[in-house]
Amino acid sequence: MKQLNKGSLVIGTALASFSIAFLPLSAASNSAQTPNPEHLQQLQATNSCDGCDLRGANLQDQNLKGASLQGANLQGANLQGVNLDDANLESANLKYANLSKATLRRASLTTTLKQATNLQDANLTQATLVKTKLKGADLRRANLFEATLEDADFSVAVVETTQGIRRVYFSDLREANFNKSNLKNATLNQVYLSNANLSEANLKGAKLKQAQLKYTNLNGAKLNNADLRKASLESVNLSEADLSSAHLGKIAMKDVNLRGANLSNADLSGAKLCQMDIPASLQALATCK
Repeated sequence: MKQLNKGSLVIGTALASFSIAFLPLSAASNSAQTPNPEHLQQLQATNSCDGCDLRGANLQDQNLKGASLQGANLQGANLQGVNLDDANLESANLKYANLSKATLRRASLTTTLKQATNLQDANLTQATLVKTKLKGADLRRANLFEATLEDADFSVAVVETTQGIRRVYFSDLREANFNKSNLKNATLNQVYLSNANLSEANLKGAKLKQAQLKYTNLNGAKLNNADLRKASLESVNLSEADLSSAHLGKIAMKDVNLRGANLSNADLSGAKLCQMDIPASLQALATCK
């Protein structure tokens, strides 16, 4: 597939009283945070600290494989490069935490992640993130192969600063690997998915309204009953994808591969299909205007 021209991306638009930022939050909290030293010592000694106060802890590159951190407060913690394979992080607070390049294979993060989490380059292979809140999260180049993200929420995060300015942050999933992941009923409205790999992913009933998909691989993906209204698809691979009963109203498709795709009962009202090889039944939608 073609490579994304990153130089052409717009970073954001700022208004006097309302600003919209392209990139997700990564360090929006300015308040000083220090971990409870006894709790930090307990974690390092026992690899278990359920419900502990570890705010702002520096755990970079540590081995916490199999750690029990259920309900722990890790807000603003530095978890860069940490090994959290098989860890239990259910209901933990990871708001503003830095998890870039962390390894979370088979980790349980159910109802865990909050907006502003940095998961760039994180390894979340087979991780469980059911009903996880990922508003405004940064998942660029993250590996979520066979991860379970049912009912996960990747929608925008709205934050009001101390100056009263509201900022909107969009989840960034560019170049992330969601191959064979379960994203059933996930909320991905207005999400950036350029160059992402969603081949054979389960997106049944997923909400992808106004999502940005450019050079995205959705080969064999299950998108039946998914909502892609007003989404933008350019040079996307939808071959063998199941789009039956999908909501595609006012969708913009350009140079999209629909070979072998199932579009039965799909709603294409107001859709624009440009520079595509499409069946005669859809010729009325073949327009680039």
